Amino acid sequence: MPIYDTSRPEQFQAYVSAYSVDSFLSSWAEVGTIAGWLNATMIPSNATTQLTTTTLNVLMPGLSDYYGEGLPCDVWFNVLGFSNIEITADN
Repeated sequence: MPIYDTSRPEQFQAYVSAYSVDSFLSSWAEVGTIAGWLNATMIPSNATTQLTTTTLNVLMPGLSDYYGEGLPCDVWFNVLGFSNIEITADN
């Protein structure tokens, strides 16, 4: 481990590099499946952001113009790979 932080009270400390996370996720994406549905009903009603045509319009411009403002959306995702993973202090 590159550093032991004596200012922290925990007796067990772990070091995980960005390379380790990137390698793990890249390998997982090659041999496994990281895909599924993210349904609008999965987002709690008191969350600050909802899964609607309005919020998704940022990623897919014209979505709210075509379907209307504020309509709930269900999104299918399929992760094909990972790159440029960054880990920072206090993250």
